[in-house]
Amino acid sequence: MNKKAIAWLYQQLPELVAKGIIPPESADKLKEHYGSVAENTGNRTFVLVFGIIGALLVGLGIILILAHNWAQLTKLHRLMISVGLLVTAQIIAGSVLWFKQNSRAWREAAATLLMLMVGAALALVGQTYHLVEDMDAFILNWMLLSLPLLYLMNSVVAAILYFIGVTAWSGGQYGLSKQFIWVLFGLALPYYRVMLTSCRQANATVILSWVVTICFYFIFGAAFSNYLDRLGLLIYSALFAITYLVGVVWSKQEEHSWRLPFKTAGMTGSIGIIFILTFNDVWRHMAAGLRSESLPAYGLAAVLLFMVIGGTFLLRNCSEQDFRRFSLIPCVIGVAYLIQFYDDSGTGATILLNGYMLWLSISIMTSGVRSQSIGVVNLGMLLIVALIVARFFDIDVSFVVRGIVFVLVGLGFLAANIVLLRRKAGWQHEK
Repeated sequence: MNKKAIAWLYQQLPELVAKGIIPPESADKLKEHYGSVAENTGNRTFVLVFGIIGALLVGLGIILILAHNWAQLTKLHRLMISVGLLVTAQIIAGSVLWFKQNSRAWREAAATLLMLMVGAALALVGQTYHLVEDMDAFILNWMLLSLPLLYLMNSVVAAILYFIGVTAWSGGQYGLSKQFIWVLFGLALPYYRVMLTSCRQANATVILSWVVTICFYFIFGAAFSNYLDRLGLLIYSALFAITYLVGVVWSKQEEHSWRLPFKTAGMTGSIGIIFILTFNDVWRHMAAGLRSESLPAYGLAAVLLFMVIGGTFLLRNCSEQDFRRFSLIPCVIGVAYLIQFYDDSGTGATILLNGYMLWLSISIMTSGVRSQSIGVVNLGMLLIVALIVARFFDIDVSFVVRGIVFVLVGLGFLAANIVLLRRKAGWQHEK
């Protein structure tokens, strides 16, 4: 549980005890379990982080020492060392489960060390007896053997390493074998689901959510690489929009951007794609093969677009009404693709995307002014600056004109921030 959640809980405890909802003994046990706010977010976090780093350094150090002297050892000695390291790491993990099961730092460190030793043992034995010649096969075996650690040790680090490992494996697959990645990805999802339901706001869950989201994008690209040649930007814009909609459902309260992985990743990806499509050269490049794109590619794009539209419709009563400006980005891009289908020059699609990004920038700034959020206003102004800079590469404008525009935009930045800071200070003073 993060600092804000613990602080909020401690504020509610006196009222809950006074109303008889919970007995005083339960309140004391809760305080004993979570500790002080400073202790929970400080000492425990440091112990956890340093424990993981220590396990990584120990494991990597052992591997480097063995690599230095490996050529001088006989095959029997190599086998004994490889198995000995693995058994030692298993004993440590078993001891932690028996004696330190409630210590997250010990569990994470032991799971990290054991996962490294599993990979080291596979590599060392395979190299000694020439069993491992394919890197993809080695990664696959390593991840499958390490999968139980997620559940036995309840280890977030092991889950992160697993997701990264299967994502790396997916990049070297071809044909139908690429779709096996969904099985590997799904094997770890029950653990992730438990994390979401039990401690959704915990820092470990947020970090794991970031890893799962980013790995999913890469896995999706590897699995459907045959359909991403010409429609890739449209397909990924829909994927980012779906992620953003999930984030809208996820965020029930105001949080920092890094604590909203789905929403932040979806919004960033959507803005990035729409910015790329403001360049006319991108549209002219895809004009040649748009009509020859395969039917499954159009089907995949259509399914994702329907999911975006359906999700936007289901959230129509959401209190966060501004979410539509991001969720409808793939629909706008879809219209631009339709225009491009009949206009090979790309002029119409370019004008549409530039206009939408300009409107999006102004909309974000307006929202920031209403909510008195300097960060949101600056985001909108950064998008306008990016759009202006991009257009300077498309048209022939003198350096003087460019300099004047940049000076005016810079002054606008300063003026907007000064005005908002004064308004915010006045509002806080009145409150």
